[in-house]
Amino acid sequence: MTEVHGNPTVEPHNLAPAMYRSDLHQPEFEDFYLPFGGQLCAENRWVKLAGLVPWLEVERCYRRGLSGSGMGAPAKVARIAFGALIIKERLGVTDEETVEQISENPYLQYFLGLREYRQKALFDPSMMVHFRSRFRQQDFSAINETIIECALSQASEAEEKDSDSDDSADGVTHEGKLLLDATCTPADITYPTDLKLLNDGREKLEAVIDKLHAPFVGKHKKPRSYRQKARKAYLATAKKKNVGAKKIRVAIGKQLRF
Repeated sequence: MTEVHGNPTVEPHNLAPAMYRSDLHQPEFEDFYLPFGGQLCAENRWVKLAGLVPWLEVERCYRRGLSGSGMGAPAKVARIAFGALIIKERLGVTDEETVEQISENPYLQYFLGLREYRQKALFDPSMMVHFRSRFRQQDFSAINETIIECALSQASEAEEKDSDSDDSADGVTHEGKLLLDATCTPADITYPTDLKLLNDGREKLEAVIDKLHAPFVGKHKKPRSYRQKARKAYLATAKKKNVGAKKIRVAIGKQLRF
């Protein structure tokens, strides 16, 4: 099990599945061990971000996404799971590259809660799929809002401190705009489902058919695609707020046949 640090106040362990164990004891920043000597810089962006993320809230959200069956290997701790997702989105890299970056960068390992630098990969890239599945979209939104509030609070305190010191010297009040980037996942991207992906794939295939048939307009009849019926069948299910598993299977079958 990989040791991590975080907020020492946690929920009772009986709320977590039997195959999940967490360690949220916070070590001192200076205690992070580097085998090649030296110390981490407190001004590094990942060190600063580690202090903004509400790891206790991350832990609560993560535990809700665990199955609780007690079967299989112990799950990776919440800080590693959520932290890896943040690293991937902020660096804009693939799952495989995310694992490589973490293995090579001690700052990223500190951000994930490790107590010392480790050269071996913390997890297989395929685990990123499981990490994403254990957090809901509303979890990401709530955590991001907390990060932004914390960053705004710190910035406001720093601005007031600087303003007090500057005003006492020359009476000048500073103004400006604060830009924050603490998003874990893009909020504008719709969450993919099998039905939506099938509909998108069908529409792209129809566009290919139109393009290939364009030189033969008036010479040959275009193959039937029933695109209007397919679109109507898709919307009939997609627009419903609560759709049962049986209706989704029926809708997926229709799109596959179209």
